[in-house]
Amino acid sequence: MSKDVRWYALKVFYRKVPELSADLSRVGIEYYYPLQSDGRPYVQSLIFVHCSERQIEQLLAKAPICGSFSVYSHLEKRRRLYSEETYERLVPAPIDEQEMAVFMLVTSASPDKYEILGPDEAKYHTGELVRVTSGPFEGLEGRVKRIKKDRRLVVCITGVVAVATVHIDPRLLEPVDGHTTAA
Repeated sequence: MSKDVRWYALKVFYRKVPELSADLSRVGIEYYYPLQSDGRPYVQSLIFVHCSERQIEQLLAKAPICGSFSVYSHLEKRRRLYSEETYERLVPAPIDEQEMAVFMLVTSASPDKYEILGPDEAKYHTGELVRVTSGPFEGLEGRVKRIKKDRRLVVCITGVVAVATVHIDPRLLEPVDGHTTAA
């Protein structure tokens, strides 16, 4: 796999996920779109692609799907060639491979084992960083959070989405070395 191939999140507009996924398949770009057993999406209008930044720019330039999605981006400062002048521009924000692997593992589990929380917000980053020691989520790391009076493991794709597992028995958790409770 090429070093410049990363995971990126796309916000899809106007219920164009089927058209976009068909276009992605046609050009050979791997994508991930978690669906429920009845075919409905878990996260409406959110699809993840595994490609290079250049491939995303090429997708954005294509007329048929241009305007039907946007890329989660961040501001990047760059220096102009042959000058000390700098400028800012929006560039696609890559998703950490480990975050994406954990997200795909959790969302590919049985639908009764997790709940999509929606956009990742700072309130999901509090609590102790833990690892699950056994069960269907063995080896996963995330933050413990009480949601609806229940203890859950929250896994985040920073700035994009958060997923919470069903109840996690505290006996199945261990702290991750070097991390303590933040809240």
